[in-house]
Amino acid sequence: MGQRALVVVPRSDGRYDCRHAHWGVTVDPLAQSTPLASDLPVTAVLDEIDAGYDRLVVLGATPRWYCVCWLDPTLSDHDDVALARTDDPDELRDRWTEAKSRAVDAVADGAAPDAARAMLLLGLARGADALYRPGDASFLRDDG
Repeated sequence: MGQRALVVVPRSDGRYDCRHAHWGVTVDPLAQSTPLASDLPVTAVLDEIDAGYDRLVVLGATPRWYCVCWLDPTLSDHDDVALARTDDPDELRDRWTEAKSRAVDAVADGAAPDAARAMLLLGLARGADALYRPGDASFLRDDG
């Protein structure tokens, strides 16, 4: 099964290059990915992030790993995501997949989507090292 990853490479001029991989990235994200776009402003990088990605890595001074977590339990809004920073993306992804499945089932059984989404976000905040919304570009900074 594929694991789509977005690799963001900061440039010295404050812009970014983006790469992508359909089978994930591990030890060498540059070698494991292919070019997507070059010389992008922050807004274009943020626009690229949606529920179609499983992981995101920012290759700054220290690589930072994020799980892209689709918050919408109705499975209709692909832009409703959060970025969960973690040093163990596999473990966080496993927990997230279980929680998301329970939330989708709960909504199918009549639970309010907003309540299910709020519970997903709360659980994610408890399990991640840091949590970002894509509109918050601070995750792209080296201190992010």
